This record gives sequence, structure tokens and C-alpha cells, in this order.
Amino acid sequence: MTHLTDRFEQALAWANALHRDQRRKGTAIPYVAHLLGVAAIALEIGADEDQAIAALLHDAVEDQGGLPTLEETASGPSAVHRSDRVFRSASPGANESLDPAAHTGSGAGIALGRPDVSLAADCGMNLLWASTFTDALTKLTQAEAGAATQAALRLAGDPKGNGLSLHRVESAPGFWTARVSRDVRLVLHKAGERTLFAYVGHHDEAYRWAERRRLIQHERTGSMQFVEVDDFGGLDDEFGLVRPTCRGMEQPPPGETPLLGADLPDEPFAELSDDRLLDVGVPRDWLERVRAAASTEVDELFGHLPAEAAEALLDFATGGRLEDHVAPRAEPGADPFAHPDSQRRFRVLDNLEELRAALAQPFEKWAVFLHPAQRVLAERAWTGPARVTGSAGTGKTIVALHRAVHIARADPSARVLLTTFSKPLATALVAKRDVLTEAEPALRERIVVRPLDQAAGELFAAVFGQPNRATESQVRAAIADAREAGLGGALAPGFLFEEWDEVVDAWNVADGEAYAAVPRIGRKTRLGPAQREAAWSVFAFVRERLKARGLVTWAQLYARLAEWLAGGAALPFSHVVVDEAQDLSVAQVRFLAAVGRGRADALFLAGDIGQRIFHLPFSWARLGFDIRGRSHGLKVNYRTSHQIRAAADRLLPPALTDLDGIEEGRRGTISIFDGPDPRVLLAQDEAEEAERVAAFLRECLAQGVAPREIAVLVRGEGQLARARAAVKAAGLDPRAEDGVTIAGMHGAKGLEFRAVAVMACDEEVLPDPERLAAVGDVADLEAAYETERHLLYVACTRARDRLLVSGVGPGSEFLEDLAIASY
Repeated sequence: MTHLTDRFEQALAWANALHRDQRRKGTAIPYVAHLLGVAAIALEIGADEDQAIAALLHDAVEDQGGLPTLEETASGPSAVHRSDRVFRSASPGANESLDPAAHTGSGAGIALGRPDVSLAADCGMNLLWASTFTDALTKLTQAEAGAATQAALRLAGDPKGNGLSLHRVESAPGFWTARVSRDVRLVLHKAGERTLFAYVGHHDEAYRWAERRRLIQHERTGSMQFVEVDDFGGLDDEFGLVRPTCRGMEQPPPGETPLLGADLPDEPFAELSDDRLLDVGVPRDWLERVRAAASTEVDELFGHLPAEAAEALLDFATGGRLEDHVAPRAEPGADPFAHPDSQRRFRVLDNLEELRAALAQPFEKWAVFLHPAQRVLAERAWTGPARVTGSAGTGKTIVALHRAVHIARADPSARVLLTTFSKPLATALVAKRDVLTEAEPALRERIVVRPLDQAAGELFAAVFGQPNRATESQVRAAIADAREAGLGGALAPGFLFEEWDEVVDAWNVADGEAYAAVPRIGRKTRLGPAQREAAWSVFAFVRERLKARGLVTWAQLYARLAEWLAGGAALPFSHVVVDEAQDLSVAQVRFLAAVGRGRADALFLAGDIGQRIFHLPFSWARLGFDIRGRSHGLKVNYRTSHQIRAAADRLLPPALTDLDGIEEGRRGTISIFDGPDPRVLLAQDEAEEAERVAAFLRECLAQGVAPREIAVLVRGEGQLARARAAVKAAGLDPRAEDGVTIAGMHGAKGLEFRAVAVMACDEEVLPDPERLAAVGDVADLEAAYETERHLLYVACTRARDRLLVSGVGPGSEFLEDLAIASY
């Protein structure tokens, strides 16, 4: 046990004096808190007093005076100078190498405080992390998980595992266990200097897990895989999914439909050759088992195969092509853990901070492991603006986040704006950015998250002064005054406002000649020359009214910024990454097109046409924003169960095409997990609906779903009282800060919950009759009607596991498209 003397006390006082006025970046936290944390970690893994002092002072030279501080420390406080060798090694300002091999005696202790130095290299051990360890960690109690975390950190600092009772698992080559507590064990796989954190669990379960697996490089693809032992001798199923065979259930559990339909052939994979199965990553030991799997067994079969093999077979069983999933082959001599399929389940840890981040966020697997299709989109060197598409739950936001971090990591001078259309979504992005950059706080500071309107408003204010924005009511009032002045002919005020909003203001039309020539994309009602002239007289009146009062619309604000950029000005950002891009306005797309003219990879967008709920469609290419050839779709759904996704997809056509001819298809999209069937509830009245929704909420709570993981969504403000009544009837406080989310469908955009009740889907609520009545252009009713359909799709796909859609009979006509029997 390390004994601390007054030298440590004096070093602590010296560190506090040096950093007294310093704060953690972006916070009010005293910087000494970080130094204490580093020293604490060093001591926990066995550092001596010299190393603990070095941890306290590791940033002194870099942050507080350079070489003079080093010399003062070395010759000044007696507590410190006896640790001068250690301190110099920890200080990058001392003109000494940061190569761990250049330091002796104290390298491991120093690396703890420097995220850019490899702890694993200092220890002579390469550390890897498996997704199976993450999954297992989340199943432990909080106390058990905490103890496992401390044990993993100790092992990272001491490859011999002193005090952790390392034991070889005799029947599982390469596997070892390390003692966490009396009943909990880490499962490791050790090969030479490489140690892989593979699993953690209770004693017998941990040993059984290791005994049933082998870590093998796939013979065809070259990726590393955990392969379950194909022992038909009868491994028992005491611990759940322990048999390498399938459960062969004749009927699904109550309330569930199988992942695959009942019309499958008896043995759907029987005719697949060895080569075809090996090409998609099926382990050789499982070839015959896959071919022999009966249609009633394939649901569980997928849970025993590597993810790439399971996805390929699932797509094949549902009508897809196996050839679309042929895995890339590793080059001879390449690191098998660098293979794209390996990286979806294994991560090489470069330093202690990465290990700490992974241990601190075990539920956020997306921050560590990426699907190969996601990784290639996030890290590609694009030659122009690029877009990733996909239906709800396919990980578009995750790709956008990883893209932002990849840019910042690859280019130390890059400054990234990560943006979306609303404050709630921006807040969610901030939380995810912080998780993804947990081990790289300096990187985090170069990724700024803002709603796009806020970012544009801040930029406009900095360049031109604070804008005085025109409101919708001011524009409508100006149109009404123009009509009273005899302008506009027979054109209705509602039509004129929509024409202003979707055409004149959006496209920055400045005069009657331009209005006569502008394509009225998205507007179905044709206007002859006389009608356009009458309409323009109103719009000219509105423009003059706004100008006289010093008012600008959002579209005018964006247009002026685009002109400013076209004149050679530069943004304070080198790159812009946009999430939920399908709801960008015309003016925003024009502005972003101007942003992207400076460099080929400046713009990256993520979105889904099927979730467009705010604007009519328009051509991006006409605005100078051409993504043709650089728009790619994601097909694996991680967030939503097969049952919910299949039902929600019926609300939309199999493929949607934008006005630039880019098609987004939903064919071939697969969900990676099952869940209960979604339900449709039609009540006699609102009181009955509230009580039956309350019963659904109580059922969710009984199944372990926390209130904060539940949402009750309605069409708009007029139905919020019905949602509150249901939550209250379930015995919950509808105003609780950490309780059930109650929101309109628009406000739930981009969010996700384990359970969702979509309420008040009445015949007179959805589609919203007021929204349809407000459409001034009768020919635009179809577009508005489809937007309402998209809105229900968005609401339903907020659910991960459980979905209830309710209303008062006969219910919305859209409910028929869900094809769910009501109860």
C-alpha cells in the first residue's frame, strides 16, 4: 500500500497555487479537480508517491509557464523536486519525448493524466474492448458494475492482474477470468501482449459463457468473431441463450409475431452453398446448422451468429439478395481487428481515457461500435456535399455525430457546426456529442452544436447587427391590409400567405419579373399572367411594409448571409453537419449551398424524406446544392422492433423520390430485434380511451420501463389534455420533470422512447381539419394530406419496444393503413 507523506501535501498545495485561477474548459469547475482525479486513479492502480505527485503536476509546465515553471518546481518546493525525473517525463513543455518507451519507472502512472499517451503501450499490453462486455456490464447491479469498472481499470494499469486472481479457463483456449468480487468475474481473452475485455458476469455464468465461445478469425473475410461452440452434445439452457441450436418454437410468445412470416420454406437456407454462406461471414462450424434450420427456428438462429451473417440471412429470408451482403476481405497480413466487421464488435483502446469513457457509458454502444455501412459513410473523403438517408431508426443521427468527430479528429484546424432544426434536438445532440468525445475533451470544443436558425441568427447579429424578425402574424396583417386596399384581385388571403411563404419569400423573389419566371415547385394551382400580376401587387406591398418597419423574415436573413458568403466572407466554421435535413427550408438550403462552395467536404447531411413534416418538397439542385451520386441509404434498423417498423412502414409507399430524382426506398430495411405487436385501441369516448391508455402505461411500468422512457404523443395542443388525463389515471404526475414525456407529434421529432402511446387519433383530429382548411391552394391538399400521414409515421417510430395507437371510434382513416387489428 502506498504511504503518502508531507511531500504529497506540499505538492498538492503547489499544484493548487499554480492552477488557482484556472478552470476546466467550458465550465466553472476548478482545474485542480481534474488533477485530483488523475492522482486518485494513479493511486488506485498502485502508483507510488513520486508517480502520484507527477499526476498532480502533469499539466503545470504546459499550462502555467513552461520551462521557468519546470525549473521552479525542480529547485523550489522540497516536496516536489525529489520527484523531478517523474515530473519532467509528465510535462510536454519540457522538450522531452512523449514516447512511453523513453520513460522509465513511472510511465504508467504518467499516462493516466495524458489522454494522448497510450496506457496500454506503457504497460506492454494491447487492450481491446468487445461489445459483449458492454452488453453484460449493463445487466449487473449498479454496485456490481462499479466494482467491475474498478477491476478493469486496475487490470489496465497492471497487466499481471495482481490482486485480481487471474485464472485460465481450461476448457476455453485463450480465455481467462479475473476476480471482481466474491461472485463476479471479468472474462478476458489473452493472446501475447493483447488482452480483450470479453464479458462480465456472475461466477458460473461467466465461466459458462467463456466455455461456449471461441475467438476466431473468419477464414474467408478475415474478420475476428466470437463463434459459439457447435456442441450438439447438449449444453443445457440454464442461462438463456446457451444452446448453439434454435429453440424451434411452434408458436411465438403471447403478444408477439415472429420476425419472419409463416410463408417461409421449411428450410429457407437449405440450398445455400458453403461459398455463399462463407462470403457473408457465417462461421464454418455453423454452415450445416444454418442449412438445416427449420423456418420455425430461424428467429433464434440469428441470435447465435455474428451480426454480419445474421443480417445477410435475415435479408435473404425476407426477399433480399445474399450477394448484397458479401463482406470485404482483409488484405494478407492486415490486423484482423481492423476489419470493418470486427470494428462493429471490437474496439482497440488507445489510452486510459477511452477505457474510462467506455466503462462510464455502457448503454451508449453506438459511441464505440459502428456498423461498417455507417463507418464508411462517416469517414469517407467526399468530393462534394453528401447525404445519408434511411427510415426511422437506421442510425442517421449516429452517422452525423461520428462524421463531425471524424472531421475534428482528422484535421486539428477544423471547427465543425453540428446542427439541426430545433432546440430539443440540439440539446439531444449535445448530450450525444459529449458521450462520443468523453475521452477527447479538447476535440469537443471544436464541435459546436446549435439549432440552424440560432446559428444563423448569431452570425447575422455579429456581421450586420441584431435583426428585427417579422412574425407570421405581421405578414398576415400586411396581406390583409393589401386586400383592403383593393390589391390581389379574387385571390384568397390564405392562398396569398402560402404563396408568400412557399414561393416569394422562400425563393427571395424581389420583383414582378422574377415572380413571373420562378417555377412554383410544390404549388399545384396554376396562375395565369393576370393572376400573377395581381398576386405580386400584394407581395410588393408586404415587402415594402416590412422594409419600412425594419423587419426581416428568416428567409431574408438567410438570403443576406448567402450573399455575404458569395462576396468572399468566411464562416467561423470549416464544416457543417446537419441532422434531420429533410425539414430544411428553401432559404436554409440556399445558405448551406453557399457554405459548401469553399471546400468539397464542407457539408454532410442526414435525413429521411418520409419524415418531412414542415415544408413542401423542392429541388435542392436548383439552389446549387447537388448531392446526386453522393446520397446513400442505411438499411439496418437498430431502434425500432421489427413489429413496430413493419406496421409504421405501411403508412408510406415502398419508395419516395425527391424533386431531384433521388429515390429513397424502404425495401430491404431490416430490424435487428423483435418485440410485442403494436396495438390499435378504439374507445367509445375520451374517458374510456384515457383509462385504457393508463392501463397500457401501468403495464409498461410493470415490465420495468421507467417513466422517463415512455411518451404519450398527440396531434397538437388541442389534445394535450387527453394525454395528461391518461398519465394521471396511471398514477403518474404529468408534470414530473423526470416523468412521462407528453408532447405533440411535431415536438417528438428526433426523439426515442422504449414505449409510446399515440393518443387522440380520431376521425376529426388526424388528418387535422384545421390544417387542411387553412390550405389556400385547393390543389395543395394532397401534399398537406400526405404531410399528416408522415406525422403519424414519425409518432409511431419514436417507439423502440412497445406501441399503442388510440382514438375514439371510428378513428382516423390512417389507422387502416397500419393493418393492426383494434381491440
